[in-house]
Amino acid sequence: MLRALHAAADTGLTLTELVKATEVARATVENALAGLVEQGLAAEVTPDPDAPRRLGRPAKRYRFRAESGCVLGLDIGVHKALAIVCDLAGTVLGVRRTAMGPELTPDQRIAAARALGHRTLRGAGQQTDAVRAVGVGTTGIVDTDHTVTISAVLPEWQGTNLASAFETTFGAPVVAGNDSKLAALGERWRGGATDARDVVYIHVGRRISAGILLDGTVLHGRHGAAGEIGVLPGSGWHNAHRRLLDRWGTPERLFDAARCDDPAAIKALDDFAADLVQGVAAVVLTVDPEAVVIGGGLSRAGELLLAPLRGRLAELCLFPVTVVASQLSDQAVAHGALRLALDGVENRLFSIEH
Repeated sequence: MLRALHAAADTGLTLTELVKATEVARATVENALAGLVEQGLAAEVTPDPDAPRRLGRPAKRYRFRAESGCVLGLDIGVHKALAIVCDLAGTVLGVRRTAMGPELTPDQRIAAARALGHRTLRGAGQQTDAVRAVGVGTTGIVDTDHTVTISAVLPEWQGTNLASAFETTFGAPVVAGNDSKLAALGERWRGGATDARDVVYIHVGRRISAGILLDGTVLHGRHGAAGEIGVLPGSGWHNAHRRLLDRWGTPERLFDAARCDDPAAIKALDDFAADLVQGVAAVVLTVDPEAVVIGGGLSRAGELLLAPLRGRLAELCLFPVTVVASQLSDQAVAHGALRLALDGVENRLFSIEH
C-alpha cells in the first residue's frame, strides 16, 4: 500500500483506488492506512479550495508523506566535497559544497564532509534525526563493505570504511560506492540518460574513469573494480589530461579558443578524443550500452569534444551508440549517492507489512 501511495506522488489515492491498486479487501486497506497515518508515513490530502466542487461528499484522498524523512548524499573528492539533501520522494531540499585539498588526512577529509552534511541539513530545514539514509560517493575502488580498498589519487584514503565514518554521525544506514559508478546512477535517474537502462559514464577531468549500469543497476564486479579501464596503459587514459593541457594551461582557455575556431584548439580536442576512444570503445564493445554519458570538467567542451568522439567510436564499434554530455555537471556523483540511499530506504519501507 505504501508503494502505491509513493507512486501516486502528491495527487494521492482514494480508498477505492487503494483497494484497486493493492488488490486486497477494503477493510484491510482501511486498517493498514490508519497504521500508516499513525506512523506519520501517510496523510489525508487537503482539498484545494479553488477546485470545482462536485455534488455529494468528496472521497478522501491520502498521500505518501515525503516530508517524513530525508536522505543525504555526499560526494567526497580530492578537491571538493558536495552534499545534497532530498526528501523521501527525491525532491532536492538543499545543496552545498566546500573546497578540499589533496593534503588533508583521512580524518580531516571525513570531518569536513561531516560538517558539510550538517550544514546542508540545517540549510534545508532538516534535523539530523530525520535522516533515513546516507549515500557516499568517493574516488577509488570501494568494496561491498563500503571500504576504500585502492585509491591512486589519495593513497592515505585506502582502508577508510565510509559506513563507520558516517553512520554514528548521522544515525542512519550508510551506503557507499565509487564516484564514477554513482555518477552513472545519477545520470540515469535525473541526468543525461533517463531513457536508458544500460549506461556507461565516462568522467573526463584530471583523471579519466568509467562507471557502468546494466539494467539500471551499478556494475561493481567482484572487488568493486568493474570498468577500471584507465589502469591499462593501452587505454590512453593515464596521460590524456596532461597531453591536452600541456600547451593550453587551463580547459577554459582551450574551450574559448576552440569556440573561436582556432585550428590548433580544435585539433587538440580531436587528439584528446583519440586518446579517449580506445578505452571508451573497449567498454562499449563489452557491455553494448544504450548511452554513453561524458561528465567531468572537460565535458564542458560539449560538441567540440563529443562530435569527434562519436566519429571515432563509429569507426571502432559494431553499432552506433548515443553519446551525450552530463546534465548534472559536478552534482552527478551526489545525485547517484542519493539514489542509492533512497533505494535502500524504499526497500525497507515497502517491505514492512502494514
